[in-house]
Formats: sequence, structure tokens, C-alpha cells
Amino acid sequence: MKRVFVCSPYRGDVAANVEIARAACREVLRQGGAPFAPHLLYPDLLDDDVPAERALGIEAGRRWLAMSHEILVVGPVTAGMREEIATAEALGIPVRYAAPPATPRVREPGGLLAWLRGVLPGAWEDRAALAAIALVVLGFLLCPGR
Repeated sequence: MKRVFVCSPYRGDVAANVEIARAACREVLRQGGAPFAPHLLYPDLLDDDVPAERALGIEAGRRWLAMSHEILVVGPVTAGMREEIATAEALGIPVRYAAPPATPRVREPGGLLAWLRGVLPGAWEDRAALAAIALVVLGFLLCPGR
């Protein structure tokens, strides 16, 4: 099984960037590889705002990178990503570039509201208007004589 180091942005829109990294890891798994994305692990263990802890996480990620068969670069390249790419090139590790998914999958709450978001088009105002119309129609169907 090929070990693939996933290199993608983290800072900025962290939620969207984490989902991009997760999507890349899922794709590597589907292709039969073993992905590793340090920015999906180390920020949960270390404080990125403490320079010593950030440096520790970066160094730990580099150690994993050194054992990888390939580095997969996803998304716009940041300064931190450039360092990882340079490390891979210096070690002779192949660098592969891939486009991030067009729309990151964001987890939404389940239930009726999630179902309505998927079924009803447009903004919340459009959905509210359609729901109101549906309630009026339902009222006429259930109480035709009133």
C-alpha cells in the first residue's frame, strides 16, 4: 500500500480546508493508498498559536513525509505547503498535484430541516414561502368544509 502525504491548506477558512484535506484522504483511500494529513491530527493535539508546539507539529509532519511514497498537493499552495513540497523534492519523493473538490462536503444536521434543504430549492426565504404554501394546501385537503 502506497503511503501518501496529503499537503493542503489549513489556515484561513479552517473548516473548509479541513474538509478539503478529508476529501483528499478519502480519495487516496479509494485509490488503494494510505493517506496521512498532519494538519488533520496535530492541531487537535498541539496549540498552533504556541510557536514551540507549532514547530513540533511541523517537524513531526516532516518525519511522516520522509517515509511517504508520494506527496499529494491539493488546493492553493501556501508558504507552509511550499516547505513541504521542497522537502519532498529534496528527498526525491514524487509530487503529485490535484484540484480540490469543487464543493467541500460540509456536515449538516440531520432530520427534517436537512431534508427540506435538500428538497426545496433556493434561499431560506424561498423555502419558507414554499413551506407556507404547502401548509395552506395541506389545510385545505385536511379540512375541506371549513
